[in-house]
Amino acid sequence: MSLTSMTGFGRAQCRAGALTVQAEARSVNGRWLQVRLRVPNELARLEPRLESLVRSSLARGTVDVQLRVEADRARGLPRIDGRVLSRYRRALDSLGGGEAALLLSLPGVVSWDENGRSEAAVDKLALAAARQAIERLAAARRAEGRRLAVALRRELSALGKRLASVRRRAPVAVAQQQQNLRRRLESLLQGAALSPDDPGLQRELALLADRTDIREELDRLDSHLAALSAALSGGDGRPAGRELDFLLQEVGREVNTLGAKSSDARIVADVIHAKAAVERLREQAANLE
Repeated sequence: MSLTSMTGFGRAQCRAGALTVQAEARSVNGRWLQVRLRVPNELARLEPRLESLVRSSLARGTVDVQLRVEADRARGLPRIDGRVLSRYRRALDSLGGGEAALLLSLPGVVSWDENGRSEAAVDKLALAAARQAIERLAAARRAEGRRLAVALRRELSALGKRLASVRRRAPVAVAQQQQNLRRRLESLLQGAALSPDDPGLQRELALLADRTDIREELDRLDSHLAALSAALSGGDGRPAGRELDFLLQEVGREVNTLGAKSSDARIVADVIHAKAAVERLREQAANLE
């Protein structure tokens, strides 16, 4: 899995003769991959190819791609799109007519291109700019992913230390709870003799031990933390965000169970810190692809 952020920005510019295409690509968090395009009317034909470029490079996030085309009119020649002009003319005639020259100012009618540059050449220039911007966006997301990985490993280490402290304290806490229960029972019986081998007492102590035994939760947490560490190491190229999110949900569930089962003050304190570490992990992991 690879650690790649879902946030980033990339910009590129390509120029050929009098024509310049500027491209910007930016992304933010998203559950799935959503592509939003803002391109001039004369480049609307490129939208499927632009979306394909994004989907071939990114797996998750809301991605915005914007293209701007600028022509040096001092060097370029105007080009009129006859099909668009005809549609405008028919619409004007249906409204009763009007000043035909004004149609030239409407969007998509006139474009500027050096020496009547072909659509194929314009498309090639626009796609080149978009490709560079998307590549730079992807590089920015990878760089941010590396920074997030450092923060995630730090929080994972802190969580591991808290859980190790809980494991060391657990046997002492269980024994202390059993002693406290014995004293409460003796107090309720107003000092009456109570044999340690009394079947009723042994049954209650066994039930208490079962309710307060947190070894299974700790064992599952050790397994989850090992899986998290492996995911943070990356290596197989797959996005890690969804797996990390699932693992952290399981970790949070087990940590909550530890808190519910424990009344020992030191364990409770460790669990509180562990919950805070899990929350920080989830906030950071939510940014990953």
